[in-house]
Amino acid sequence: MGFTRTTAVAVAAAAALAALTAPAGADTGDPAPAHRARAASSDGPWEYCGTGWYGGLAVHTQVRRLCPTALQVAQAFHGASQQAPRRAEEPVTVRVDDVPWRCETREGSPNPYIACVNQNDRSEEFQLNS
Repeated sequence: MGFTRTTAVAVAAAAALAALTAPAGADTGDPAPAHRARAASSDGPWEYCGTGWYGGLAVHTQVRRLCPTALQVAQAFHGASQQAPRRAEEPVTVRVDDVPWRCETREGSPNPYIACVNQNDRSEEFQLNS
């Protein structure tokens, strides 16, 4: 084999090895799997819903069907935070589809995160992580 072919094979082998040893969540596009897992307040798995132009925070829910609503609430939270600057510890309540969602900063390990809870059904919660 020539130098170019040997280098290409070595690079391909390294990429395959990296894919096999990647941490859980790395192939899902989830930018914060380790932080989210440590910050979770319950034992269930958290689903990555995505990020948006609203501050670039990753949105995670325990119930996948909440993702579209969670993304809308995250956008409303970002808008409310921009209109009325607040201290991080002060909760913010926003309304999406006439449902109030309370968002507040919580201590995580190692980083704090924002938890948003449906005030009509407190079992519906999602997290915003950096």
